[in-house]
Amino acid sequence: MRRRRGGTTTLTCLGPSPDPPFEQVTSASVVAVTDDGRLVVAELTRGLDIPGGHVQRGESSIDETVRREAWEEVRARLGVLHPVEVIESDYFGADDRTYMVIRTARVTELAPWESTHESAGRVLIEPEEFLRRYRGGDPALMRHLVTAALAAIPAIPALRPGPTEVSSVRQGPDGPLR
Repeated sequence: MRRRRGGTTTLTCLGPSPDPPFEQVTSASVVAVTDDGRLVVAELTRGLDIPGGHVQRGESSIDETVRREAWEEVRARLGVLHPVEVIESDYFGADDRTYMVIRTARVTELAPWESTHESAGRVLIEPEEFLRRYRGGDPALMRHLVTAALAAIPAIPALRPGPTEVSSVRQGPDGPLR
């Protein structure tokens, strides 16, 4: 449960599918995974987080929102998207349920970093290190999402080419940070 003005909000994990009606989806996120098993996460004002955000006017699918957010926040192109979790929220009241949807995907390309208003940088990080450093609202929920995502993503076939760029250093607007 989360507190909100005028009461509490209950978030309920419903599992990976089926997807809710798109018009009831308020946000979508992705656990983006490199071929070597690291996560590609955004460096935001609030700290490290998985790429994601609100559905924008004109979007017509969860996957469209996920791909846009991954590009805006970490400059990543994604392969096949796999369902991880649907989270139901009663924020707007018991009769007006909305949903957050989480996907996972392999990263197929990391474009050169460009600083934007969306993110101060991107970080390639081992899952356990990300979970240790995560400072968002619900660390237990994030642990569940990352664990479920890693279980949902198919194994990597041998000799499969990796992302265009894979780096273990933090990247900022002027390139790698030392």
